[in-house]
Amino acid sequence: MRHMKQWIALLLAVVLVLGLMACAAQEQAPTAEEPASTQEIVQPEEPAAEETPVEEPAQEEPAEEPEASGKRTEYPLTITTYNYEKEQVEFTFDKAPERVWAQSQNNIEILLALGLADRIAGAYGLDGEIRDELAGEFAKLNYYESMPSKEEIIALEPDFITGWYSTFSDKRLGDVAFWQERGIGTYMSLNSGCTGPAADFPRTVENECQDILTLGMIFDVQDRAEALVEEIRQELQKVEDYLSGKERLSVAVLEDEGGSYRVYGEDTLGGDVAIAGGAELCVGKHGENGNISAEDLIAVNPDAIFMVWYDGYTVGDVDYAGEHVVKLITENPAFASLDAVQNGRVFAINLKYIYCSGMNTLDGVKVVAQNLYPELYR
Repeated sequence: MRHMKQWIALLLAVVLVLGLMACAAQEQAPTAEEPASTQEIVQPEEPAAEETPVEEPAQEEPAEEPEASGKRTEYPLTITTYNYEKEQVEFTFDKAPERVWAQSQNNIEILLALGLADRIAGAYGLDGEIRDELAGEFAKLNYYESMPSKEEIIALEPDFITGWYSTFSDKRLGDVAFWQERGIGTYMSLNSGCTGPAADFPRTVENECQDILTLGMIFDVQDRAEALVEEIRQELQKVEDYLSGKERLSVAVLEDEGGSYRVYGEDTLGGDVAIAGGAELCVGKHGENGNISAEDLIAVNPDAIFMVWYDGYTVGDVDYAGEHVVKLITENPAFASLDAVQNGRVFAINLKYIYCSGMNTLDGVKVVAQNLYPELYR
């Protein structure tokens, strides 16, 4: 009996152990599935990895950005310019010009600054030294020391001519119709007089900027043109910001014509450059474009005077080119009492900075601003 009870107890113990082992196996089953469960968490990220090739075009955009971000010319391109009657005319370019006749310093230098030296078939019309940074490219040009004939220019086979209003006079190239009828595009610098009288169509710094932008558009180099114009506009803003809330110095911009003084006033580029450089013009208000006398100058008594000169500039028989031009004021006893003379504020300014100035526009503004407000550049 006692042995029977021992076997029953042993049997119950075995059953109990087997039951516990089964429970333990059931509790460990989810743990065995955890890797599968972990994979389910990772798997939603896999489509993102698989979608990477789909996003590749977006990743390639930075390489295309320089071209896409800049404006590109769409041909055919129609521009508005002028004829010798000062009437607006249009011309359509089917493509960027390849052989250009460039006349006058502003046009030559703008094209060079735009990187278009290889497009210039011939050029003429410097008023002074070419800009230093453009001298190397200029040396490669087919430059004429004297004005060639119309026939000589035709022989160059140009497909575009850019010049001043005077370029298209009968004594030079003839009206633009002659060229345009032959499929040769033309463009007149806006400040060269093609638009009409200055009193009605003031010559401005903005016009110089527009010349640069238009040429940039014609040749499909708008990014370069916009960069050049932005540099000018930044300088204008610099001066404007500095003078905010300050009183501007009164200024006269003059050219001695032997007995009277030509005034570069508000309607002229010379006046607008001076205003952009921080001047308050005391002569040559809008519509007042006549010469003034010595007595008139004494009466207005400006804080500063800018005297205009150019290569070969003379008054009477005396050469006053360069800094010598200031002597016309400082060494004239009649002007000894002027504030500008007494305070040493009589300055020389070259014509290239204030007439169809092109690439020299920025320098013209600086010539004025640096002389009037030297502290701005220290």
